[in-house]
Amino acid sequence: MKKLKILRWRRGEVQAVEDLVAEEGLLRVDIGGTVSFDALITPEKIRPFVYGHLLTEGLIESVDDVLDYFEYVKGGIVHVKVRLRRQPPQPFHRSYNVVWTECGHVRLLDEELRPPKGVRVSARGIIDIPRLIRDEVGEFRLTGAYHYAFLFDPDLNLRAKAKDIGRHNAVDKAIGEELLRGAPLSERILYTTGRVTVDIVLKCLRSGVPLLISRSAPLSGAVELASRYGLGLIGFLRGERFNIYSGEEMITP
Repeated sequence: MKKLKILRWRRGEVQAVEDLVAEEGLLRVDIGGTVSFDALITPEKIRPFVYGHLLTEGLIESVDDVLDYFEYVKGGIVHVKVRLRRQPPQPFHRSYNVVWTECGHVRLLDEELRPPKGVRVSARGIIDIPRLIRDEVGEFRLTGAYHYAFLFDPDLNLRAKAKDIGRHNAVDKAIGEELLRGAPLSERILYTTGRVTVDIVLKCLRSGVPLLISRSAPLSGAVELASRYGLGLIGFLRGERFNIYSGEEMITP
């Protein structure tokens, strides 16, 4: 976060004040010298983001698939060079490897996904998640600019936390942290503050996370894809209620 001097208009008066503003930076990732991508990102947890992104894009299956990793800063841009066991397919960004049929249904192109292993978690525990993260989102209160992603184990112990200006980036960072630790992602529950779209569901399916919870809304394609592949999906977790869109067998009283 950066502290800036600004003018604030309030009740007909203008005041000179200091304000905290979220930072963003450009990340450039080179894969094997032939494929690259750029991302606007909150400049922290770069390595977890890269590993998490490679996993949730289906380019790696484990840490061992990354043969080399080199990170440096040049001209204000964070550069990362990686070499993978397998060269990425084309097109690279497979989150958009999705088509909608004439009937409005979601279909994946050239990709097979394995249904995740289910977990069991109590409804009372799910209701408690906002309280568990209350002290973890202070940067949002200060700036109003961040999305968060949290990974819990089935007993709802917090295992990983990430913030970013982008909801996708936050998810990749949290998943990447657990991947680098060697944690079992098949035994993790993802909570995100952002809305749930098809690409967020794909990130869970590719990484093996079995249950996805959001304080916000899922979109129709995300619900269809989650239901088809057995991903637990919960939305609108607020107060004493939430909506179960798929995976109701994972929720106990």
